[in-house]
Amino acid sequence: MSAPALPRLRGLKKLPVLVIWAVIGVVMPAPARAAPDATPIELDFRDLLASPVGERGPRFSPALLAADGRRVRIAGHMVVQERGHPGRFFLAPRPLAMSEHADGEADDLPPTVLTVLMPPEDAEVTPLPTRGRLLLTGTLRVGRAELEEGRIVWLRLELDPRHP
Repeated sequence: MSAPALPRLRGLKKLPVLVIWAVIGVVMPAPARAAPDATPIELDFRDLLASPVGERGPRFSPALLAADGRRVRIAGHMVVQERGHPGRFFLAPRPLAMSEHADGEADDLPPTVLTVLMPPEDAEVTPLPTRGRLLLTGTLRVGRAELEEGRIVWLRLELDPRHP
């Protein structure tokens, strides 16, 4: 869809800038913004990677890539860590535990682990380890990101605020 043509306005250069913007606003209304979709996309950990795995290793599925930047809902298990980090935790397809003290960088988390980022109002809160299945809703971000301590993550879930 192309933008509508502006009419020729004689003497336009003599008008103050605010009047010019008012005229353009009347002639060419601002594009309508899409209303946020209240229904999140349902994701499952089984659908995050393409199958079968090719010669170059695991790759993200088309469904995951299509959900990038959109609200999603996913169920999983909080990865239990020796020491938590303020404002975030990991979500895995099955119950897992990390031993940072003993294992260091070799934590062997599956490639589909999501880094869950708490809403801004909880950014300074260290989440307590929670056993059992969690159902989380937020905005999915796909792509390389580096956390404060240098860990590289590829999948992030920005949780919805508690009070929208």
